[in-house]
Amino acid sequence: MNPQDSLYSDRFARYYDQYSTGLDGDVKFYVEEASRAGSPVMELACGTGRVLIPIAQSGVEIVGVDRSKDMLSTAREKLALLDGDTRERIELVHGDMRSFYVDRKFKLIMIPYRSFCHLLTAADQRTALERVHMHLESDGLLILNLFDPRLDLLIADQSYPETPLRKHLEFDDAVSGNRVVVWATRTYDLQRQVLTEDRIFEELDGSGKMVSRSYSDLVLRYTFRYEMEHLLELSGFQIEALYGDFQRRPFRYGGEQVWVARRRG
Repeated sequence: MNPQDSLYSDRFARYYDQYSTGLDGDVKFYVEEASRAGSPVMELACGTGRVLIPIAQSGVEIVGVDRSKDMLSTAREKLALLDGDTRERIELVHGDMRSFYVDRKFKLIMIPYRSFCHLLTAADQRTALERVHMHLESDGLLILNLFDPRLDLLIADQSYPETPLRKHLEFDDAVSGNRVVVWATRTYDLQRQVLTEDRIFEELDGSGKMVSRSYSDLVLRYTFRYEMEHLLELSGFQIEALYGDFQRRPFRYGGEQVWVARRRG
């Protein structure tokens, strides 16, 4: 089991849509790109279907792959509420982006919302990109998103063995109606380019009494711009664009890396 898998299982899968709402404009961006590419497309790390469902609703056939059975279960609950035509355009597959296999080729494969960062070694990144390359049509596109690491913030956080515990966010749980407060602290492994965010989820009733406390880790590898460019080229891709956000503005240091790359060969 990978260290971050706990964040996408059990109650955390239930919480997911309430605290992971995506990046500004990302759903619209992916719907536009999928509509331009045409059917079929694939989303890796599709989670609960935040991006996948709007793409299917736009008329595009899409296969979603995720390694969390609980996240896929939540996605299926959402699919049950959709009209029949939209449901028929969606296929969900349990699998890991490093080892998935679907007996089809795709015009576009996307890895939204920084999910590529869950690959914690360069070897795993290469393996996943090779698997994507294998599943793309000869001129198919890969689109993926990473956060661009800021060295000043990394250095500032290194002033402590770990960052102080801070309130990360809070939200109302859709099932219980209780308030959930999320606390987080981070540690960095500068040699491996890995950050670990330890999270505490406290669920409070209407009187403010804590009724449950849960713990989970978010573990991500950060990748620098030219490192990612080199990795894509080594893996058989020709880079077509690097955007700094989902409004297709130019890349800028410390923002987002939104890569558009075409399969070679």
